[in-house]
Amino acid sequence: MKRLLLTLVIVLMAAGCGTKAEGKKIPPAVEPRGEVTVGSKSITEQYLLMKMSALLLRDKGYKVNEMVFLDSQAVRSAMEAGVADLYWEYTTTARIYYHKRTALYDPEEAYQQVSREDAAKGIVWLPKSQFNSSWALLMRKDISEQLHIYEISDLAEYIRRSNSKMKFATNNEYLEREDGWERLMKIYDFSLPRNQVVAIESDLLTQTVKDGRVDVAVGMASDPRIKKNNLVVLQDDRKVFPPYDAAPVILNKTLERYPDIRETLESLTPYITNENMLDLMYQVDILQKDVTKTSRDFLVKHKLLEP
Repeated sequence: MKRLLLTLVIVLMAAGCGTKAEGKKIPPAVEPRGEVTVGSKSITEQYLLMKMSALLLRDKGYKVNEMVFLDSQAVRSAMEAGVADLYWEYTTTARIYYHKRTALYDPEEAYQQVSREDAAKGIVWLPKSQFNSSWALLMRKDISEQLHIYEISDLAEYIRRSNSKMKFATNNEYLEREDGWERLMKIYDFSLPRNQVVAIESDLLTQTVKDGRVDVAVGMASDPRIKKNNLVVLQDDRKVFPPYDAAPVILNKTLERYPDIRETLESLTPYITNENMLDLMYQVDILQKDVTKTSRDFLVKHKLLEP
């Protein structure tokens, strides 16, 4: 008898729950506008660009898959195979590694040439950003201001006139590249004996400048330790370094199917600058903040997403 009563109570409770549920209006599932796959190379700046793009596309109603690839060749192959719909690429990377051409040193020319060649392969370059992930000359900020050195031409003139004993550091790759150390001295018309140029690991370059063991380092403009170590990037006023301007690239067939993706990504591009990207990478790599939260906060700050 007790078992029967217990069974009746459970049935009535379930029935009551069902009645309440029937009284509620359950919103219908929203169908995504489409499905796209956003790719990334395996470095922090690419994670950030992928995340920001994905967040904006999801906000527009797309189902977004995120895929991280080992390197440039891997993500490019995935795009050509139709596995990835879009990702962020660099002009000179495409020029040298995919198109097998020599580097161009004018940013606009480089962008136009890679856009033209990729268009024939069904890949569209959207407008490029002001984020140039290229080589750069790095100095301590206090010394740069003290000596009034803001451009590489200022540094070259200082070396010629005042201080031929300055010490430089870079990595082995830059010393050996055809467009590396020798080109730098030639374009800016200065010279230093090889014993004043040391080759060290890339990860140690900014710390070496900060500690004063060298005066200048040839490193990467996108290194977040530039900010951590209070360094500055000298302006490349004679275009000695080929431009690695970042831009979204997308399959033409994807863009034809979902044309509004262009507007969504182009709304982000003006905010992708050297200063902003260095700050974002500093937050992720140095302060160990979450990539997704950092990306979302950035988009909210610039009113690209609602809080």
